[in-house]
Formats: sequence, C-alpha cells, structure tokens
Amino acid sequence: MKFVRMGNSGLKLSEVTFGSALTIGTESMDQKFADKLIDQAWELGIRSFDVSNNYGYGAAETLVGKSLQRYPREEYVVSTKGSWPIGESVYHRGLSRKHILWAFDESLKRMGLEYVDIYYAHRYDPETPMEEVVRTFNYLIGTGKIRYWATSEWPVEALEECHRVCDKLNLEKPILEQCIYSFAVRKAETNGVKNFCDANGVGMLGFSPLCQGILTGKYRNGTPQDSRMAKKDLLGYDKTMNFYIQNKERIDQYLEICDNYEVRPVDVAIQWGIRKGIFPVLGASKPEQLVDTLQNLNVVFPQRMWDELEMI
Repeated sequence: MKFVRMGNSGLKLSEVTFGSALTIGTESMDQKFADKLIDQAWELGIRSFDVSNNYGYGAAETLVGKSLQRYPREEYVVSTKGSWPIGESVYHRGLSRKHILWAFDESLKRMGLEYVDIYYAHRYDPETPMEEVVRTFNYLIGTGKIRYWATSEWPVEALEECHRVCDKLNLEKPILEQCIYSFAVRKAETNGVKNFCDANGVGMLGFSPLCQGILTGKYRNGTPQDSRMAKKDLLGYDKTMNFYIQNKERIDQYLEICDNYEVRPVDVAIQWGIRKGIFPVLGASKPEQLVDTLQNLNVVFPQRMWDELEMI
C-alpha cells in the first residue's frame, strides 16, 4: 500500500481509505464484525479510516473508534464529519459554530479519542457565513482536537469563496475535498471541482469508487443475494439501481472493454480513481471482500485500455 500526500499539506494517507458508510453501524452493530473489518484493512496496509456522525447516527463512530483503539494512535489517520442533519432540531444540522462545536464534541466522545486527524464540513451550508465556518474549523485546529479540516461534496463556488476568506483572514484552508467519484459518476470532472482542487493544491478522495458495486460487473446476471441492492430495505438505501439506470450506456461499455482485455472490472475501477488523483474511500461487507477488491491494486494494465476507457 502506497502513501500519498494530500494536496499542499504535509499529511499523507494510504492510497485507499477504509470507509464505514452503510456497513459498520448500519448493516451491522456487532463490535466483533467491526474489529474484523478494521483488522483486515490494517493487514492490507490501510492506515486511513473514514466515518461520520450520521453513519448509523453515531454508531459507526462508536464501533470504528473502539476498533482503532487497539492500534498505536500515531500510526493511523481517522476522520469524521459534521453538518449533516442528525436530528429534528434546527440545531442538529448545518455549519453554524453552535452546531459544529457541539457535534464535534459528541463525535469525540463516541470515538473515545483525544483528537481526530481530519474533520469534514459534511456538505456546504449556504445559511452560515463563510467566515464563521472558516473561523470555527480553525478554532478546532487551535484546540488541538483536530489536525486538519476538509470539505465533502462542496460546489466549486463555495470552495472558491472558502479559499478567498482563508486568504483574507490568514487562516488554514481545507486540505482536501471528498466527493462521489467513480468511472461511472464523474461529475467532479465536469462541475469544476477537480480543476479547482488541482489548481489550488487541494487533495481529493472519492467515495463510492465501485459505484455501489455496479462497476464490479456483479449485477450483469441479476441481483446477488448479499449485494447492496438486495439489502436496500435493510440499509435504508435504494440509490444503487438509480446509478445504473442513469449511467447504463457508459457502464456497459466499461464492462465490455474490461472483458476484451480479460481484466477484472473491480481492479480497473479502483485504479481509475488513483490514476486520476481522486483516491478511493472503500467500504466492505466482509473482510474477504476487502481482500478480493484490493488484491490487484498494483497490477499494471495496458495504456491502450485506459485510452479506450477515456474515450467513453
């Protein structure tokens, strides 16, 4: 597992980040299950772990935090997020200083940690002035409770404003942007976000690098019983089929090219993001799935295959 520097910051993450969305704390509340997944990720060389306070309404933070306590704190990077609605109250959402300071303290308690390495502004909040957002996250850096701050799924206009405010106030900018990204869903390349991040030294992570499993090809002959689509009611998540319907032509061509070159679609999907500098945040429902997904992480594929994929 290689390590990559996040933009202009000094922080390096493992090429693949382990993500807990829809699995730990949602699909399973079992601590032993969480331990096995974290242990497997660690064995594979992953040292970057991603959670959020809205994953299982805090359950993911509790389970992942406890799993990670068995490892030396200085040997891994863990991130969590705030601003996503986590309750009915007007104070349970957004990027106001009131909400973020409360939400972060609650996250830290659940995780059982003295600090987190990265704290995300989890979606842009147009109702909170950018100066308030920037000062709040820099305040948390000043307390030592977070080492860096970041954004997730922010529009390019908000990122531009954020950088202007940080420059004006001489405060620390977010070191990375985490967005949805895969071969199938590539809006970061067309909405200006990737261009902005590349031009301004902002690192990028991409969640859903397999497009909910669609890019593995496992749905070509129906819906596997243990797939995310089959478990949509259990998980309370039904977007997987929508991704396929919206991107069917591109996905079918992708799978055809992988077949032509006799390569596993899952391997190509993981390397696609890495080649683009949008490093994958990868989840798994079981340890062996994680092993299978990453077994060919460093296999070299023909350049002509990548060229053909770029043309789709």
